[in-house]
Amino acid sequence: MPRVAACLILALVSSLGLAQRGPSETTAEIRIALPDGDRSGVSVAPHGDRLVLDLPAGARFPIDFAASSGGMLRDATVKTSGDRVTIEVELALGQLDRIEFDRDSLVLRFRSRHLPPLAIGEAHERYVLGPDDRISVLVHNHPDLGADLDITREGWITTALVGQVKAAGLTPPQLAAKLTELLADGYLRNPQVDVGVKEYRSQWVVVSGEVLNPGRVPLRGGTRLKEILGEADGFSDAAGEEITITRKVPGTIETVTLIISRTDYERGQSNPSLQHEDIIDVRRAEYCYIQGEVRESGRVRIERGMTLMRVIALAGGLTDWANRKKVVVLYGDGSVPREQIFNLNRIEHGRDDDPVIRGGEDIIIKKRFL
Repeated sequence: MPRVAACLILALVSSLGLAQRGPSETTAEIRIALPDGDRSGVSVAPHGDRLVLDLPAGARFPIDFAASSGGMLRDATVKTSGDRVTIEVELALGQLDRIEFDRDSLVLRFRSRHLPPLAIGEAHERYVLGPDDRISVLVHNHPDLGADLDITREGWITTALVGQVKAAGLTPPQLAAKLTELLADGYLRNPQVDVGVKEYRSQWVVVSGEVLNPGRVPLRGGTRLKEILGEADGFSDAAGEEITITRKVPGTIETVTLIISRTDYERGQSNPSLQHEDIIDVRRAEYCYIQGEVRESGRVRIERGMTLMRVIALAGGLTDWANRKKVVVLYGDGSVPREQIFNLNRIEHGRDDDPVIRGGEDIIIKKRFL
């Protein structure tokens, strides 16, 4: 697919105001136009109070993220490397709620922080009915007209008196209002109808990876990542520091990936809404391997922000014969790993940076000679 030249077109895509959902909730959205509809490799990665976007060069985004988000975001840092653009933006009053595609744009939706979880009743009211859902219809004072019904693959139900009614695409309150209107048209006087969902079958997500009960999990309206992982019985002992959500781009075979830090998730800083057919994958924990002049050789589990000095500490520290000036770190899993030498004395005195260890490295502490 052809790409636009690497120069950035810094333009405000649209005027993005704030929408009020209630007295305590504020929402906003940011639209990022993708050149030629190129969605390849697009990723969105929340990291605490930052959001990192990986986009194709030529993507059009707001010059002022703070103004465009109504204060949900702070200033952004933009870096260009070849045919990719990386945007790092700070969260202010908002947190990422969901990611979507609209025509040729990536849409980021934000909501105000520290909102209470969606109530069960509210979740029910927001749920959009679909094929194979099983619902209950209750007509007050007319028990003979009530029934449990399955929505057909075509999206219809068949009810007493009014016959076939299109149910798919409506929320339960909307369907209740529709049935009320139909029954009032020559059948009943002042009818009152309630619609409930007995079995959620039409919308689901798949949970894979390091959870205790992987598989397909039904969406029940307003369901967020926390509830879905709870239904999968939580993390396994082998779960790592990264959760990915892969979402289909409507009308294409392409996908977009949202990367969630487990630390941010467990702190309540990242708990996005989910959509039908999302795939949630809990990645396996990464390890590095340390050997030589340490007190406990072997593998060390990678934690977020792990550094070389932290790995050595977890391995029990150095022996008296350790060569502090020549610590070897081997990177990569190829036939010829890349080697880098570090001086622990310089790191401890702040002259060199303490390198980040991401997993898969071999760390060798050699013996010093007199």
